[in-house]
Amino acid sequence: MPEQDQKFVEDAKRDPEKFVVLYDKYFDQIYRYVSRRVNDRDMAHDLVSQTFYDALSHIQSFEWRGYPFSSWLYKIAHNNVLKWYRQNQKMRVVELDEFGPIRDNAVDLHRDIVQQEEENEIKKVIDQLEHEEREIIRLKYFEEVSNIEIAEIMGLSANHIGVKIYRALKKLKQLLNS
Repeated sequence: MPEQDQKFVEDAKRDPEKFVVLYDKYFDQIYRYVSRRVNDRDMAHDLVSQTFYDALSHIQSFEWRGYPFSSWLYKIAHNNVLKWYRQNQKMRVVELDEFGPIRDNAVDLHRDIVQQEEENEIKKVIDQLEHEEREIIRLKYFEEVSNIEIAEIMGLSANHIGVKIYRALKKLKQLLNS
């Protein structure tokens, strides 16, 4: 898959119209990431558009460094969201419900009630984490991004991300047990 992305990137470097392949491949993924961080659907579309515009504008400077192309897009999207928040001087607390149901599809009322209580408890606990910890947990467990990709997105080392995930999970466990 990375080899295929590398071909798509090289094609886009030669002919910007070929960037549409990368856009089509990653639009949903990047939109999902941005829309979970921005309350406004129109703003999410604007930020995603800006992300792909920035990527296309800088495609010539993109270099393969062992990270998937999607990491570069996530980093651009992450920076655009942060820039938007800085300009608007507000941060958004994301509801766990926005990540979709975390439930078994089986119809079991008791299990559903217990699971809903657990989800509410987890949401309260996640809300107690620092912003960076919440962001890393979201990327790792809701976006299913690798530690290496999170490191690239957050501008930290992969080892540092591993430590931050460990500490955040330890903190979550302590909060859940208290």
